[in-house]
Amino acid sequence: MNKAYVIQWKSKTNGHAGHGTKIFSKEENERLVAELNREYPQIFHELAEVQTLDQEQPEEQPASGLIPLLSIA
Repeated sequence: MNKAYVIQWKSKTNGHAGHGTKIFSKEENERLVAELNREYPQIFHELAEVQTLDQEQPEEQPASGLIPLLSIA
């Protein structure tokens, strides 16, 4: 599975920090971070790895708690 990244940032002037919500590949993110750091030198940008939904949650179990039976053919 491919890793996913968002842009994390911190203001050098007032210390405010945060992160974006748009998910990028590592290559896209590195390019954009370099561009943002050139255009906005008062804000430090870096990439941050995030877990995607399918990595965070284990495989769903049936609501009843019963394990489904496999049909034998």
